[in-house]
Amino acid sequence: MLNNYYISRKDTITAISTPLGTGAISIIRISGKKSIKIIKKIFYKKKIKYNKVNIGIIYDKKEIIDQVIIIIYKKPNSYTGENLVEINCHGSNYIQKKIINIIIKNGGRLAKNGEFTFRAFLNKKIDLLQAESIYDLINSENKIYHDIAINNLIYNKLSKNILKIQNSILDILSYIEISLDFSEEDITIDKKKIYNKIIYIENKIKNLIESYNINNIIKEGLNISIIGPVNSGKSTLMNVLIKEDKSIISNIPGTTRDIVEGKIIIDNLNLNLFDTAGIRKTNSKIEKIGIKKTFKKINDTNIILYVFDILKLKNYLKFKEKIKYLKKKIFKKKKVLLIANKIDKNNINLKKKKIINYNIIFISAKKKKGIKKIYKYLYKIIPKKQIRNNIFINNLRHYEELKKSLKYIKKFKKDYLNKIPYEFITIDLKLSLKHLYYINGYNLTSNEILENIFSKFCIGK
Repeated sequence: MLNNYYISRKDTITAISTPLGTGAISIIRISGKKSIKIIKKIFYKKKIKYNKVNIGIIYDKKEIIDQVIIIIYKKPNSYTGENLVEINCHGSNYIQKKIINIIIKNGGRLAKNGEFTFRAFLNKKIDLLQAESIYDLINSENKIYHDIAINNLIYNKLSKNILKIQNSILDILSYIEISLDFSEEDITIDKKKIYNKIIYIENKIKNLIESYNINNIIKEGLNISIIGPVNSGKSTLMNVLIKEDKSIISNIPGTTRDIVEGKIIIDNLNLNLFDTAGIRKTNSKIEKIGIKKTFKKINDTNIILYVFDILKLKNYLKFKEKIKYLKKKIFKKKKVLLIANKIDKNNINLKKKKIINYNIIFISAKKKKGIKKIYKYLYKIIPKKQIRNNIFINNLRHYEELKKSLKYIKKFKKDYLNKIPYEFITIDLKLSLKHLYYINGYNLTSNEILENIFSKFCIGK
């Protein structure tokens, strides 16, 4: 498909840019050499002005199709970098199809997915990172993800950050090349300066790679599993937190046998809650399957809310040992909040006791007491500073290219410290640089990569 993109760059393309279906207004775009010529054939107004609103009619021979607004952008001052026309017509399906057919009849053709943005990339109106940010912006589902896409598209923050790393690698390469070319003139290489630059590059790339994990949290949300023994009040807590009766509540042990999902939003971030089967020894085959699913879900979890019935906490030391076991075998490096439930039925006070360095919140899920403290805890652990201050990698392709780039930087650093001659190790710097260039789209020769990127776009963008 992409080969067709290259072959057909001289074509004039058209598409509906707004969602298909009936609506008040629809926008149709035309881009390419013939776009102005085509619009002059099918649009009537005494005097057409460029870069300004023109109100008139679209007609086919003598038939009036619609009263429309058009704006003509002359190259290179358009989205695609070509002559581009935007037609604002009424959103009737008949009108939209009719106008598209008239454009095609007069020398245009229907655009492929993402072809308008692809032409903007080819005409250097945007780089590949910005092109992918357009897709992210269209698909953003919360404010944080929207802001990241805006930072990358409008402010070009990610591209600028990648460019700084590229320039640092080029500085080292230039420095080494000069010393090799003028070796007879006894130019001394400042080894400490090169090493500091390598460390700077390595850390910069590492930070971007790490940002991909935080970006996944922004995109998909934090996964929170509510686990604990049977009849500890997990399902009641789930319903209270999501403010919806989603989990079945019963005094019968083992009622929850499958994972129930819910969602809350805190500080514009999705928190995905999972009510799991109660953990206990059982002979029930079905209940065993539910418990197995609980342990499996823990692996995909960012945060664990471990709920226990305070009424059953008769032996503190025994409970402490149980938590110690869970920490070692199940919780591992997960963030865990211990929740002592059913305080409305008991006066036990453990607030001063510390259980394996975990926080404890005392609640009554049934009476909705202490629930605000859980929300407060969840708000605190949201990585707000990283989200608001950092530059993010939000694409698997970028992530993979950065890992490859880092691999060659590390190899260069190792060989550099082992005093291997420069002429043998600069290849690693060049390979590292190559993978950074692939992120921006510079020197990118793989049609498959470009095809994969732009084929995700809708027609008309």
